[in-house]
Amino acid sequence: MLNDSFNQFMIESYLTGSSICGGLTALRKCTPHDKGGFYSCFFQLSIGIERLFKIVFILNHMNENDLNKPDFATLKKFSHNIYELHKHCSTYGLNHLPNFEWQLNWQQDLILKMLSEFAESSRYFNLNKIVKGKKESTDPLVLWNEILNSCFRKHITDIRKTKLENDLNLWAEKNNAYGYTWNKGLDGYILSQIDEYILTWKVNNVSSYIAYEIIDMLQPFYHLISTLKDNIDNIELSKGIKEPLVPYIHEILVFLLVPKKIALSRKVWSIRY
Repeated sequence: MLNDSFNQFMIESYLTGSSICGGLTALRKCTPHDKGGFYSCFFQLSIGIERLFKIVFILNHMNENDLNKPDFATLKKFSHNIYELHKHCSTYGLNHLPNFEWQLNWQQDLILKMLSEFAESSRYFNLNKIVKGKKESTDPLVLWNEILNSCFRKHITDIRKTKLENDLNLWAEKNNAYGYTWNKGLDGYILSQIDEYILTWKVNNVSSYIAYEIIDMLQPFYHLISTLKDNIDNIELSKGIKEPLVPYIHEILVFLLVPKKIALSRKVWSIRY
């Protein structure tokens, strides 16, 4: 019979994988007119990524402390600071797998900072605004707009940008679309018809690249979890422990191994590769 530690890790791993996959799926379903969809994406991604890093933190602690797990207070000190968790876990990665890339690129840094702020303070941004709460935080949609624009500049080729401009000019001229709409953009400002066309194009065409950036950011941790699991197995063997304390967590997170081409085309994510 499997022990409680094994079963608890198993449940936590499925929860982590399902949350990240749910967030990536929600990301691909986002539209400018349904801003609640963005929040669904933020909630699931922040929950899943935080739990992933906390799993890494616990496994590393077991690896370095003769299979002993950290106490509640040690884990709680991170609260929901995903960015700080990433720093610690990347240090473990450098120690165990120095040939992997642990440094965030510009876009990944923006994404992780935004999700960390969302987890810590801005997930209740709208409710705080409704009741005129005193807690100040940045609108998560404004931060996501920065991420969207940054990934647009990085990933969309000049050829596609030129085509977008030409298509936009033809559309605006055909529909005499030079006025304003009743809708607001992710930055909170009223959209002109041209602005709305561009924003819709960006959300539809750039979100896949944001999903790829997230996968690329998390992929090294799949290998780190696998390495830490192997080390823990060896410690268990040396101590004569027959019932494993940790399952093969990385096998639940195998979706993190998808190559770029698949990551860009995938609209519905699941823990199955």
